[in-house]
Amino acid sequence: MDDAVYYYMPLFRQGVSVQFGQSRETVSHVVIRRNAMRVYLVGHDAPVHPDMLTLEPTAFSLARVPDHF
Repeated sequence: MDDAVYYYMPLFRQGVSVQFGQSRETVSHVVIRRNAMRVYLVGHDAPVHPDMLTLEPTAFSLARVPDHF
C-alpha cells in the first residue's frame, strides 16, 4: 500500500507555457528575492507575479525514505 502524500502546485520553470491574460507565453526564468517570487516571460522586460499566471498544477509525492548508514 502506498502511504505517500500528494501535493499539487504550479511548477514555473524555463520553457513552460503559461496563460497570461488572454495570451499564451513562455517562461524565460524565475527569480526568488527577499521572499518574493517573480516570473520573467520571453519577450517581456518586467517580471510578473505568479498569481497573474495560469499553469496546470504538477503533482508532487512526498514519502519517507529510510536512512542507510
